Amino acid sequence: MNLVLFDDPVTRIDLMPFTLTRPVGSIRVGILTIQEKWAQYTDAPVFFLTEDYLAEKFAGSPSSENLYVNGAVCPDDALHKAVKALAR
Repeated sequence: MNLVLFDDPVTRIDLMPFTLTRPVGSIRVGILTIQEKWAQYTDAPVFFLTEDYLAEKFAGSPSSENLYVNGAVCPDDALHKAVKALAR
């Protein structure tokens, strides 16, 4: 199963100008981006669902089985366990 980080329009506007050039999940929080943090927790591909003009640069090919998560949410142990439970 793939994880797809989507951009919430309100959060996207609140985080401008950072989100003019990248999806919310591509913003660094500490040394890693939110996407990299999710990739470490899930050991699965992480894709973006973002604005059309950014989709070309941040393109991916998610499969038919995808789990959509708000791109502004940073993972932790409890959230990762809850996401794994959804995947079953």
